[in-house]
Amino acid sequence: MSARDLAVVARFDGHLFWRDKTALSTSVGLFLLLGIGLPLMMDRIGPENPKFLLDMHLGVLTMFLTVATFSQIATTLTARRDQLILKRIRATGLSDRDILGGEVGNLVVQATLLTGVVSVALYALTGLAVPRNPLLYLVFVVAGAAVLCLLGAAFTAIIPRFEVATVMTLPFFFLAGIGVGGSGPMLEMLPGWVGTVLGLLPTGAIVEAAQVAYAADGTLLGDLGAATVPALKLVVWTAVGLFAIRRWFRWETRRS
Repeated sequence: MSARDLAVVARFDGHLFWRDKTALSTSVGLFLLLGIGLPLMMDRIGPENPKFLLDMHLGVLTMFLTVATFSQIATTLTARRDQLILKRIRATGLSDRDILGGEVGNLVVQATLLTGVVSVALYALTGLAVPRNPLLYLVFVVAGAAVLCLLGAAFTAIIPRFEVATVMTLPFFFLAGIGVGGSGPMLEMLPGWVGTVLGLLPTGAIVEAAQVAYAADGTLLGDLGAATVPALKLVVWTAVGLFAIRRWFRWETRRS
């Protein structure tokens, strides 16, 4: 993998991203509007409850992080595959890793910036506290976004055509929302094993690590120990995503 080629592809993908009205309305518009709006509304109309506000923030944030990474890359790569753009890019001499790595890198940067904007806005507008360990928070947002992008790229293998890509990614959005509390206290109405299973998702790992970063007290060694389990979850999902991409990812439609 060439760092220069990777940067070129990421810059190219970023240029296309900011010209895509659909991406701007979903990945950016909804992320900012609801990521800030829902916790802000609950802070204004509900009783003062720092834990509830934090849970709401992390739940909603992680839901829309899924949209900005998993759903966005699955939709984008499926469209480029069907239009034979991926096939043409491969013909330029860029490696497969550079092509996919550039797209992943672009969306990770976009998602991290959006997360920063949402978080800072809530620190300023609500009673949400700044994380005690902001570096841990940042590391897991970046790592989680990268893993979700890998899984989204792998998921394109079962998407038959671009027109159904968005619909087929919606279940992951809802599962993420239920698992991390972004859809409200739905887990309380479901069997306990459902929460355990959904907690194994990458989104669950992001929230677990973020809660450690936001904890009122702790030490560096304590934080590292508490972040070990969510880190291992992300490592496992990374391996799953890379294996699936290597084994099943398609660069062109079967009809071509």
